[in-house]
Amino acid sequence: MKKIVLVCFIIVIITVLGCSNKAVPTSGESDKASGEADKSAKQEFVVAGQEIAASLDPVKPLTSPYLRNIGAAEALFKVNAKGEIEPALADSAKETEPTAWEIKLRPHARFWSGKPVDANAVIASLERSKALDLQAKPFLDELTFSKVDDYTVQVRTKRNHVQVPLNLSYYQTVIHNAEAKHDAVDTMDMTGMYKVVEFTPKQKMVLEANKTYWGKAPVIPRIVFEEIGDEQTRVLSALSGRSDVALNIAASSMARFAGHKEIRLSATPAANTQTIYINLNKPQFQDVKVRQALSWALDRKELVVFATEGQSFPITTWLSSNPAYAETRNSVYTKHDPDKAAQLLDEAGWKKGADGIRSKDGTPLTLRLMTWGGDKALGEALQNQWSKIGIKAEVQHGDYSLIETARKSGNWDASIEAWNTFGDELTLLTGQYGPEGSANYGGFKDEPTKLLLAQLAEATNQASRHELALKINQRVAEQAPVISLFPRPQITAVSQSLNGFEDHFRQFENVVNANLSFRAK
Repeated sequence: MKKIVLVCFIIVIITVLGCSNKAVPTSGESDKASGEADKSAKQEFVVAGQEIAASLDPVKPLTSPYLRNIGAAEALFKVNAKGEIEPALADSAKETEPTAWEIKLRPHARFWSGKPVDANAVIASLERSKALDLQAKPFLDELTFSKVDDYTVQVRTKRNHVQVPLNLSYYQTVIHNAEAKHDAVDTMDMTGMYKVVEFTPKQKMVLEANKTYWGKAPVIPRIVFEEIGDEQTRVLSALSGRSDVALNIAASSMARFAGHKEIRLSATPAANTQTIYINLNKPQFQDVKVRQALSWALDRKELVVFATEGQSFPITTWLSSNPAYAETRNSVYTKHDPDKAAQLLDEAGWKKGADGIRSKDGTPLTLRLMTWGGDKALGEALQNQWSKIGIKAEVQHGDYSLIETARKSGNWDASIEAWNTFGDELTLLTGQYGPEGSANYGGFKDEPTKLLLAQLAEATNQASRHELALKINQRVAEQAPVISLFPRPQITAVSQSLNGFEDHFRQFENVVNANLSFRAK
């Protein structure tokens, strides 16, 4: 018996030494050996999220980012943790003239069905996203695609020196088989390292390793992506060990993980802005003084404490959560000034009554703020601060679908959302503040802003783009169609038994990678 144990021990040592000396495969090479799961380690990776994909079709709302997040979908390019753009399904890219780029594709890349990811397929995918996905339009609208050869795509741009790889790195630009029906797991056709094999809307998505994946094969054979909408239940899922990664942990729950040896918290700052969008079609918000008063009345330092447990920092302009525009963090609304807010409301004709509520022509100044996810405490803090200047505010907390429905009907006053501020300035700012911008929820139409956006479109170098973006950022803050609060912290609970998890400022789309593995038991 001892001899058998000794022989087994020697075999294990030889195996470990052999694995430690393996060469790391280059990008794009399929590493079958690395995809062999250690049978003594856990074979299923469980992710708990506030939401899972709303559908299987990447052009539908709330779908493509979740498919990318869980390893099912890919774009032509990706952003690494340092903020650098890297090829993904693309092999390389170069600017061939001021308004043209040439993208080389990987000739061995395939969809799950086996169909080549060639120029025709890529163009069809991007054109479908441009036509059907409103959130993709800001990144694709000014791009025109044509085939050079089977694995080369030319991209024409409307303005000079557009950073095309950056535009094509956004999660809304995932490449999918446009000829497939994306209405069932058996017919959807993506390129990711994991294939969807089971999907129950609002409940669960199950994925298995794609055995014909074009790149480095994943080690873990199976992923379960569970929707746990209740934040406290999601925390318990992490603490109990049920989930290996739990997304969207509220800052208020961080204390529950203190001293827990089996879990670590990833809290990499995100380049996004927690923003209050205001419906400018409502009569009480058409006066800029009222909107400015809403912003001057806010104690953002207090909001950061209440909403993030101090895990963020106050900002007063939308673009300033982007590190490149940090100098604008305290522009326009330089301090908490409720007296100035009260003065502006007085000037706008909204006078305080005996009950402390402001009214004009017999109509009280009301505001219904819609919140979702982990923003309930933030909404309540905002309600309290606005009530101090005589605004009758109420908070409606629920699913994001309620906000979408209210926007379509026009029956809303204000809502909270955080959009990414990292990327091409024109694309981002046009999407938020252009008259037809997909994130211009409140209907902001401002001629000076429109003119500045036009100048930004013609800018030929980064210095001039930066200066114009600053001017737009300033103008929008002054007009206050939105109110900027702080970068939304992204807190993720990660099992210490999981190796290879990468902290990323775009964690939302970087949970799964081929290097993930579990420690052997």
